[in-house]
Amino acid sequence: MNKYFNYFLSVNFAVVLLCFFAFAIGIATFIENDYGTTTAKALIFNSWWLELCLILLCCIFIYNIYKYKLHKIQKLPVLLLHLSFILIIIGAGLTRYIGKEGSMRIREGSLNNQFVSETVFLDFKFHDNKTEYVGQKPLLLSSLSNNKFIIPIKFNQNEISIEYVDFIHDPVDEILLNQQDGDDFIELIFPKENGGMKSEYIIKNGIRRFQDLDFSFNNQSGDIKIFKTDSVFQFVSSYDVSFMKMSDQSNGLLNANQTHIFNQKTLYTINGKNFVFKNYLTKGLLIKKSNSIKNDNSKIDLLKIKLNVNDLDTIIDLYGYKGLVSPKTYLSLNGLFISLSYGSINYSLPFAIKLKDFQLDRYPGSDSPSSFASEIEVIDKDKKFDYRIFMNNVLNYRGYRFFQSSYDNDEKGTILSVNKDRVGTFVTYSGYLSLLLSVIFVVISRFSRFNLLSKKLK
Repeated sequence: MNKYFNYFLSVNFAVVLLCFFAFAIGIATFIENDYGTTTAKALIFNSWWLELCLILLCCIFIYNIYKYKLHKIQKLPVLLLHLSFILIIIGAGLTRYIGKEGSMRIREGSLNNQFVSETVFLDFKFHDNKTEYVGQKPLLLSSLSNNKFIIPIKFNQNEISIEYVDFIHDPVDEILLNQQDGDDFIELIFPKENGGMKSEYIIKNGIRRFQDLDFSFNNQSGDIKIFKTDSVFQFVSSYDVSFMKMSDQSNGLLNANQTHIFNQKTLYTINGKNFVFKNYLTKGLLIKKSNSIKNDNSKIDLLKIKLNVNDLDTIIDLYGYKGLVSPKTYLSLNGLFISLSYGSINYSLPFAIKLKDFQLDRYPGSDSPSSFASEIEVIDKDKKFDYRIFMNNVLNYRGYRFFQSSYDNDEKGTILSVNKDRVGTFVTYSGYLSLLLSVIFVVISRFSRFNLLSKKLK
């Protein structure tokens, strides 16, 4: 037993762990490039086995301090080197588990005392008209990782569970045809914001919202009511509609609140919004699929969960992504009132920040920004002071650090990165200081190997 114990705390095993750590970080770099930062975190950076590797390294360093009596003055450089790695590893752990990160948007002339979390949460609340149960679970989901989780909840006499079903990044609709229990759909084509076209589907008797307009199919509600009579498609619009036939480029204007033929291969425009009637599909099943396997934080995610309340369950779709405080989904199930959401959450600051002016400079003769800065005012009860945040000039106040990150497209607002990690930062920087001192003492200490070799050369 002692043989294995001594091996796992030996320098040789530490070398193996360091090589393994370097290999894992190298693989993570390729994963991050191909599949996104979130996937790299889920698979490697935040994995339990990488944490175990660092914990074992930390234990080996501590054990070797005792084993080789590094506390003696003659071995001070080696002691400082060991302490530096120990402190850096502990600091990283503190940063991960007790630190807070996020982003803060402020418009010119506005105040803000909240920032949006970097971490994504499943937020849930249960209410039975008397008491309520509130909870949050941090999540790190990706297209490649094992995302499964189950949250058991005991609320008064209610047995509740929230269970993972599926995760779809950048979900898009897809129709599976020739399904025995399928429904009828119409397929409309809309332009994408970043170019290209996308298909959207409306189920028979259903209604969906696209481009700030409500489209319905065989439903009396909506801004554009589409219906099928025998084999002819018609529509009634609450607004005037211009059209252009793609076959002969003929065009015209269709009056609002009148019935018109809904033709395929015709471009319709309502209030500057374009769409095309592409197809009519029968016996179809609408599903969601991922449009991109690379996790892009600017694109929305779909989290499917199964909610069970006293053996009665339902499947719920929750949409959200990092940086978005998603609207809540409300429902009642088995006598409980429930709210759920998936996405970032708001953290409150003990003070407020006002953006007085956002400044952006460009390179001469170019639209590329050369620098940008935020002139802010910190308001903390009766205390007020001005500050300028720009690249490499960080606001450090009451344990919070504010970095200039980005800005709004109209250049009338700023985006600040926020970090609250006083303890983790202090421990990590202490590790860096210890590492620097170890290098210095290697050079100047008369007991160091460097000094002994220099004496032999004289």
